[in-house]
Amino acid sequence: MKKLALVMAVLMIFTCTSALADFHETNLPITDEKYEFSMMIDDSGYPEDKIIYNMLEEQTNVHVNLNLAPYALQVEKLGIALNTGDYADVIAGWLLGTKDIIDLGMGDQTFLPLEDLIAKYAPNIEEVLNIPGVRESMTLPDGHIYCIPYVVGEPEATFKPYINQVWLERVGMEMPTTPEELKAVLIAFRDQDANGNGDPSDEIPFSGDPNNLSLGMLAGWWGVDANSGNSDYPYFALVDGKIQFNANKPEYKQFIEFFADLYKEKLIDPEIFTQDLETWKAKGKQDLYGVSIAYGPGDYFENFNKGTEEYAKYGENAFTYLPVLKGCENPIYHRNSYGVTLFRTQAVITDKCDEEKAAIIIRWFDNLYTNDNSRQSVSGPFGIKIEKLGEHLYRELDTSNFTDERNEKYGWANIFTQSLCRYYHDDVVLGAGKTEVEKSFNDIGDELYGPYLNEHFPAVWSTNEEDGNRASILATDINTYVKSKMAQWISGEANVDEEWDAYLAQLDAYGLEELTEIHRRALGEAQ
Repeated sequence: MKKLALVMAVLMIFTCTSALADFHETNLPITDEKYEFSMMIDDSGYPEDKIIYNMLEEQTNVHVNLNLAPYALQVEKLGIALNTGDYADVIAGWLLGTKDIIDLGMGDQTFLPLEDLIAKYAPNIEEVLNIPGVRESMTLPDGHIYCIPYVVGEPEATFKPYINQVWLERVGMEMPTTPEELKAVLIAFRDQDANGNGDPSDEIPFSGDPNNLSLGMLAGWWGVDANSGNSDYPYFALVDGKIQFNANKPEYKQFIEFFADLYKEKLIDPEIFTQDLETWKAKGKQDLYGVSIAYGPGDYFENFNKGTEEYAKYGENAFTYLPVLKGCENPIYHRNSYGVTLFRTQAVITDKCDEEKAAIIIRWFDNLYTNDNSRQSVSGPFGIKIEKLGEHLYRELDTSNFTDERNEKYGWANIFTQSLCRYYHDDVVLGAGKTEVEKSFNDIGDELYGPYLNEHFPAVWSTNEEDGNRASILATDINTYVKSKMAQWISGEANVDEEWDAYLAQLDAYGLEELTEIHRRALGEAQ
C-alpha cells in the first residue's frame, strides 16, 4: 500500500502541476514565496558558515535547513531517525551505501524514484544521466533511479603520496625510485632538520590523510592493489577482468613488512592510525611532512615560508608526486577512474516530501548543477578567490593578503558540504595572474601514474537481495579485521611473520571465499 500511494503521489506531479501555487517549472526563482526543505548530511562546521547555500537561496528563494554532524555521529543519528520515522526530506553525503538504496529505495520505497522528476524539471541532471554509462549505473533492477548522480572530473589515480621537493634539496637526495631509496630519503628527512627550523626532532618523514589513508594502495609497489578506500570492494582488485582479494597475498605481506620497518625506525607519523583530519592538516601547515598521502598537497600545505628563496623556487609545487616505486618488476597503482568518477548514493529524496516539495527539491539540485554554481561550490563565490573568464574557464584571484580568518571562512571545507552531489568535470582553473591554459597538476599526475594503473571496477547493483545482505555482513567482518591487523602490524603491536598463517585462517573463517563468489556474481550480472 505504501508503495502504491507513493507512486500515485509522484505521478500527481505530472497531472496536477497547476496545484503548485507559486512553483515555476523553469527559470529562477523556483518559488515566489520563500520555501524550505531539510537535509541531513555528514559534515563538520555550522550551517551558517556554508555560504554557498546562501548564494543558492538568493537564486532560488529556497532555504535548506541543514542537519550537520561528523560522519560517525551522523550515521548513528540516521539509524535512529530511520527507525523512528523522523528523518529529513533529503539524506545526503556519505551516509548511504548501495545496500541502503536497494533496501530503502527499491525495497521499502522510503526513497522516491527520481527519473521522471529529473526528466520533467532537471535538464542539467538529465544531461549528467546521458553521459555514457551513468544512467545505466544509476538505474536499479526495478527500472528506477533513487539517487541524484554525482559526477566529477577526477585524476585517474586520486589519493597519492606527495613528496616535499624543498626537503629533498636540503638533504641533498634525489627523487626515490624504489622502496629502499624512499627509506633512505625518509631517514635523511628524520635526521637532517629537513624543515630548517633548528629542531632536528620535529620532522615527520611520512604521514597521510586519515580520512583517505588507504595504505594498501602502496602494496602496488610490490604488484598487488589492496585499496581500502571508497569502493564497493575494499581490498579487492580486478586482474584480467577477474576479481581477486589482495590482502592475503605474499606481496601484501611484503608491503606490511616494509612499512612496519619504517614505523620501527620512526619514519612514519606515530599518529597515522589515530589522528583526525584537523590534526593531520595542522601538522602539515607547520611544515612537518616530508611525504604525505593526500588528494592534493593543498589539503595540508599552504604558502608557509612564502618569502624564503627555497619555497619561492617551487611555489605551489613544493610538494610533488612521489612516483610509483619499483618494489618488484611490474609495480601497479590503484585506478580510481578513467577520468570521470561517478558517486551513486550521495543524495536521495525521502517519502517525507509531497509532490510539491519533491519537484522544488529536484529543481534546487538542478540549479546547483550549472557549471558556475558547481564551480563556486568548490572554489568559493566569484570575486573572492576565483573569477569567471569563459565557459568552463576560471582563474584564481590573488589571496596573498588574506588573513587566517578569511582563509578559513572561504576555505574548501567551510564554504559548502563537499560530499553533496554536483557536476563538474572539464573546468580549467588558471592560477592567479595566469592568462594561458597550461597542463594541470592532475594531468601531470595522470601521465606519471598512467602506465601503472590497474583495471577499474564497473558500478553495479546486485539484483540478488540475499547476496547483497550476505555480502554486507561478510564484508563488515573482513574489512574490520584487515584494517585492524594492518594497523597492529605496521605499528609494532603485533608481528606479521608470527601471525600470518593465523590471519589467513581467520579470513577463511570470516567467509572470504563466499564473499568473493558473491562479488563475482554481481560483476557477472553487469557484463
